Amino acid sequence: MWVRRNREIRILWREKVMAKEKGSFKEFLSAVAPEYQAFVEKLNNKLIEQGCDLVIKEAKSGYAASYQLEKKTVMNWVFRKSGVLARIYGDNAGKYEDIIASLPAEMQKKMTTSRDCKRLIDPTACSDTCVKGFVYTLNGDTHKKCRNDGMFFLLTNETAEHIARLVCAEVTVRKSAS
Repeated sequence: MWVRRNREIRILWREKVMAKEKGSFKEFLSAVAPEYQAFVEKLNNKLIEQGCDLVIKEAKSGYAASYQLEKKTVMNWVFRKSGVLARIYGDNAGKYEDIIASLPAEMQKKMTTSRDCKRLIDPTACSDTCVKGFVYTLNGDTHKKCRNDGMFFLLTNETAEHIARLVCAEVTVRKSAS
């Protein structure tokens, strides 16, 4: 009897959390510029189908929506005055360099000119809690980039599909490694 009641409580709690998250996603989506809402919703569905969990939090500048795979963040949507940006945590960027090479020149430039990962260059140069950045090769040059800045793109009509390809490639690699 107690076990059944405990199970019912867990189910009700899960349904309540799911309902709250759905409401939060709707609120988050309404904060996205109308011309990008369909894209963000489509990418959200694709990432959820691939097994990512969505965590939405209110932030100073709007909302922060994070997609996690096995409790490790793969991507964040963050709001800035310039618009909504995608921060992709490209831990496995070296495994999808073909996608990086196919990015428009502006996105490649954004990646290559972003700050380097101090900890990849000198393990004692950054905080012990730093997860480390990522390494990839582009046009014969090896880049060691900070995971917080290395793939941080403003959502535009030109960047949208490239953002989707990058984050889906990262999810695919992470899933195949687990």
